[in-house]
Amino acid sequence: MPGVAVVIDTSGSVTEPRLDRLVTELTGILNGVAGPNRRLRVICCDVAAHPVQEVRRAADVRLVGGGGTDMRAGLAAATALRPRPDLVIVLTDGQTPWPERQVAADVVVCLIGEDGHAPEWAATVRVPKEDRS
Repeated sequence: MPGVAVVIDTSGSVTEPRLDRLVTELTGILNGVAGPNRRLRVICCDVAAHPVQEVRRAADVRLVGGGGTDMRAGLAAATALRPRPDLVIVLTDGQTPWPERQVAADVVVCLIGEDGHAPEWAATVRVPKEDRS
């Protein structure tokens, strides 16, 4: 099983509905990657990376942040973890600066909303809008 870390964008540009969607995605990641008996390392990031949290459920994550955004800080914190994760999943609206080069792990960027972007070196998944009908 690969080591996985998740970076959650908690900056001011991530609205409450978008943050709710990102937490829903975190639940799917926990179920699919971490499994029932494993903990997942989660880092909240706005302009700075906040301390890593090890969680078993999305509800256990304490969402901290709210300032500007700099995913360079979040990815640096994730790749500095020991053991280093094999995969870093970034949950974001994509309105952030990114490292210019590939970091020391595979990265999947989960973009919510239509106006953000991800770096070319990362795999990217867009979270579709929820149908409000």
